[in-house]
Amino acid sequence: MTITTASTTESPTPTTTAPMTTAQQWQEANLARSALYRWFADVFALELTAATVENWLAERTYDPIHEVFISLDLQSCSARVKDAIEALGKLPKSERALELAADFAQIFLLSGDESAPPYASYYLSSDKHLYGEPTQQMRQFLQSQQLSLHTEFREPDDHLSVYFMVMSLWIESSSAQNQEMISSADQQLSFLDNAFMSWLPKFNARCQQIKVQTDFYPALAALAEQFVLADSQALAAVIAEA
Repeated sequence: MTITTASTTESPTPTTTAPMTTAQQWQEANLARSALYRWFADVFALELTAATVENWLAERTYDPIHEVFISLDLQSCSARVKDAIEALGKLPKSERALELAADFAQIFLLSGDESAPPYASYYLSSDKHLYGEPTQQMRQFLQSQQLSLHTEFREPDDHLSVYFMVMSLWIESSSAQNQEMISSADQQLSFLDNAFMSWLPKFNARCQQIKVQTDFYPALAALAEQFVLADSQALAAVIAEA
């Protein structure tokens, strides 16, 4: 299976965030979990297109996702993202996507000392060099799961979007195959704690320090960290209740 990481013009509309205590509730919650992980993967992968930005503003397609984040007790973080999106509407239409593209470049594409590189290697390697051990570990993990990156996604395997997409596909696969709930929860929790949360807070902290024109990406990074933390806690609760 190929991992595609390209910005979408539509926001997901997960329909349930029920407690994950029974097999049925686990399956229902996984629909929301997979959709949210995929959404994060998309918005961190590439600059947002003008069509995506206008869709968010005109159709208010972030609103249903905001409601889901509220149900996860992430209202303040999500409201910050929502406010950042609405603030774009105050800019001339021709400048909205350009401002976001400039911020994307400022935060993610410049040299490490001036940005917040979206790569695990930067935060987990003592020399902050890219293509470090986390890259090799993710590459091996992808191979073990018979996953590969889309050829048009020209980024190292330890890019932030890959972690989010791996979780989305993993959740989909475990649900489709009706894998045992506790085993799946334990494996996913281990991945989040050891492979993701080991560097995501450091990434978010750097995002808050970068001076940009809009608050969208700093707000998104803060929401991403809190979402992964909340999901980790939910998985831990599933295991504890078994």
